[in-house]
Amino acid sequence: MKTTYEQISRLNTAGLATLPVEMASNGKKVLARNETKYPESIMRFGTFEVDIESRELRKHGMLVRLEEKPFRILQLLLEQAGRVVTRRALREKLWPDTHVDYDQNLNTAVNKLRELLGDSAQSSRFIETLPRLGYRFIAPVMFPARSPSFGEKKMLAVLPFENLGRDPEQEYFAEGLTEEMISHLGQLDPRRLGVIARTSAIQYKNTRKSITEIASELKVSYVLEGSVRCEGNGARITAQLIEALDQTHLWSGSYNRDLRDILSVQSDVARHVGRALSLELLPEPAAKSPAFDPTAHESYLRGRFYFGQTTEEGLKKAIASFETALSIEPNCARSYSGIADCCGLLSWFGGLAPKEAGRKAAAAANRAIEIDGSLSECHASLALVRFWYEWNWEEAEQEFLRAIELNPSYISAYQWYAAFLNTQGRFEEAQAAQKCARELDPFSLISNVNAAVPFFFSRQYDRAWKQLVAILEQEPRFFPALLQLGRVYVQMKLHREAIAAFELALQLSRQHDVLSALAHAYALAGRAEEARNILGEMTNDKIGCYVASPMIARIYVGLGEFETALDWLQKGLEERSHWMVFLKEDPVYDPLRTHTRFSELLKLVGLVS
Repeated sequence: MKTTYEQISRLNTAGLATLPVEMASNGKKVLARNETKYPESIMRFGTFEVDIESRELRKHGMLVRLEEKPFRILQLLLEQAGRVVTRRALREKLWPDTHVDYDQNLNTAVNKLRELLGDSAQSSRFIETLPRLGYRFIAPVMFPARSPSFGEKKMLAVLPFENLGRDPEQEYFAEGLTEEMISHLGQLDPRRLGVIARTSAIQYKNTRKSITEIASELKVSYVLEGSVRCEGNGARITAQLIEALDQTHLWSGSYNRDLRDILSVQSDVARHVGRALSLELLPEPAAKSPAFDPTAHESYLRGRFYFGQTTEEGLKKAIASFETALSIEPNCARSYSGIADCCGLLSWFGGLAPKEAGRKAAAAANRAIEIDGSLSECHASLALVRFWYEWNWEEAEQEFLRAIELNPSYISAYQWYAAFLNTQGRFEEAQAAQKCARELDPFSLISNVNAAVPFFFSRQYDRAWKQLVAILEQEPRFFPALLQLGRVYVQMKLHREAIAAFELALQLSRQHDVLSALAHAYALAGRAEEARNILGEMTNDKIGCYVASPMIARIYVGLGEFETALDWLQKGLEERSHWMVFLKEDPVYDPLRTHTRFSELLKLVGLVS
């Protein structure tokens, strides 16, 4: 193994990882992202694409009608790009049995082709004339590994909108506008347009990289970039859509609007992007949504900003911001959805007991659905409630799939659905969901950590280890990767390495799951006193927040006190702890699986019949 105890102990600060991303298709219904294998019959040049098999020419994704002979000439020139195709060769291919007016027919066909391409003999961009000899195609020709045309899914990245205002406090508005634009475009035509998630796009904030470089790294064909300047209750927003291959500007627009009209701006941009990409548009969200009061919209965007910090303090600020927005605009479904998600994450951090978190999250998610059942994030929020707190597996899955159907670019829906599938023992489907998440969010560290979880639960520890080590080689202090790697080492019985990983993770975050994992490893390594010290800290309210009983149970499993561990799991059942959903598949509970009480717990949680 490359990563040893000593190497883990020496891990220091490094830059954010840019991890290799596998883009394979899983072929599953709903989740399939259809990785397409493109034959050499598909070629690109400039803003054009040609499909030889279907005999179609498209510009900016839009079909261009081309007669048979001009198309055949184009085909022959492309197949011999950079080489001279003689007039004699064209005659033998296209007019083998014709001897009358051959030259005139060829000249007419070439002129028609040039006209459609916007080319000319005097200033050739594509077709060069060699007098009395023939023609040569002089533009670069590509055989794309991933093309957005011919009915396949286009991929688009929305770069962070630049904040042109002088006030740095307005940065949240620019970030919020970016995130909302991603959401709007993701729901535009889900069958044909995929949008890269914010966490990957945000890597290019203030970047000096070219559009071509960014598109290559994100594996997208189109980029939307823009800026925003807020002044009082108004905002000036600019946006432009760029094709990455040749940096052609497909559309640009600017808006001077009152903040209450921001939703209509987002819809207008989405509509123009759809037209430029030749997409079939869904009904505009703005048509169903009342104009936001500027103060309410500001509070909502602040809530999204704080939610993105994923800290207990940030989540509490986010809830306060969403509640402020709702006090002004009571029918904002997205604010209710945000509150539901915040409650769920606060339960993970120990900021809310699960019953209270579940009750609040359920009320908010259901209200969000009542207001607007067409929003993907509302269904994902409700799915999380059904999954974590209600243990209603059938309805949870229905809501996850509905969320994905409404917006196949909503990254959280895939991540949460993958977690759900892991708890059900459906590991291949969980891997497929994670692949979808990683395609949409290739630079997200947490997405790459989550991709190792199906391997861990399915006891493929070598594959989980390989995935996690690759992350830590580039971002050594990313504590979720350290935590998961430590759990892998525990199952591989490499307790020394596990303890090193957990101790470093603990330096970065004192979350109770890290403490529990470290104590469990101490116990298995024969360091029972140190395990009991942590146990005392966690059970004597020294942490100052809610501690999930299954976390305590794990420590007792390590100590070999199985009946006590089962007592704590029973408390977890009574608490309605979200950690109980992992009871069936988590390897940490393997020593308990032969116990009758454990089997009964599985039945009570609904994980076995």
